[in-house]
Amino acid sequence: MILKKWLITAGAVALLLLVGGLVWTHHSPSTAPTANSQSTKKAVKHTTPPLTLAELKASPKLTYSCLIYYAIKDTKLQRWQEVNDFQAGWQVEHFAKKHPTRYLVWSDMNITSAEKNLAPNWFSLSGDKVTYDSMIVHSFHKDQTATTTLAKVIKRLNADHAMKKVRSMPTKMTVLNHR
Repeated sequence: MILKKWLITAGAVALLLLVGGLVWTHHSPSTAPTANSQSTKKAVKHTTPPLTLAELKASPKLTYSCLIYYAIKDTKLQRWQEVNDFQAGWQVEHFAKKHPTRYLVWSDMNITSAEKNLAPNWFSLSGDKVTYDSMIVHSFHKDQTATTTLAKVIKRLNADHAMKKVRSMPTKMTVLNHR
C-alpha cells in the first residue's frame, strides 16, 4: 500500500515537472533575432522598386503608362475615365511634325481609324512639365486641362504603390509615331 502511494506520488511529481518544463520552454522570452534571420526575412519579402525619372527617360512607353495611370486615377478630368479599361489597353498617337509634344490617347490598343469618332484625350510633355487636356463632349465649353510635373507623377505613383501596375501597362499599349 505504501509502495503504491509512493509510486503514484513520484509519477505525479514527474508528470508535473515534465509539463512545467514544456510550458516554461514555450513561454520563455525569445532571444533577439540574429542578423542572419533578419536578412532572411528581407530576402523573402518581394518588393517592387520605386519608379524613377531615369527609368522613365529610358522607356517612353513606361512614361506614357505613368501619365495615363495618373490621369485616370488622380486628375479630376472626367473624360480620362474613358481610357480606364486596363484589359483593352491604349493606343498613343504622336504627330511629331504637327504637335511635337502632344500625345493622343485612345482606349483599346487595337483601335482602328474608323472607330476614332470623338476627339481623344491627350497630354503634352515638355521637359518635366505635363499638361492634360480633355474635350467636353457635346458642349461648346473650353477644354478641361490639368498640369503637373513628371516628378510629382512619380512621387504620387510610388506613394500609391502603383509601380507594379504601371510597369505592366506597356504590354497593353500600341504607340503610333507619325513623322
